[in-house]
Amino acid sequence: MALNCENLTEFKKYLTKLREEDDKVIYRLNTILPTASFAGNVDAAASCSKFHSQLSDIHNKRANLISSCLQKHEALLTTAPDNHDRRSTLRMIRSLKNEQTVENVINERSFTILNTKCTPFTDFKAGL
Repeated sequence: MALNCENLTEFKKYLTKLREEDDKVIYRLNTILPTASFAGNVDAAASCSKFHSQLSDIHNKRANLISSCLQKHEALLTTAPDNHDRRSTLRMIRSLKNEQTVENVINERSFTILNTKCTPFTDFKAGL
């Protein structure tokens, strides 16, 4: 999908859709990790590793998306023809930097939950 970085509202809607997986981290972990009675039937370490990989891919996709839009707008700033365009571009840059901060908080929260739930089965701290 080619995303238009010019429309902040659409960009944020798309990020919100991409962040849905992070909203469901606890639910997903509860469904993939075994209870004590099923511990022998499920490879919890493999399930945790697979979910960690999926979550990392999603986080990287969002980070790259935000970063590429930020770079695009920072380049536009140098060629902005007038003050109105400069102000508009600066607002967009501020919003994108804010999204980077939000992304960091979401990622930290998700990986904290993942580490807490998966620590009995595997250790991801070395990979973070």
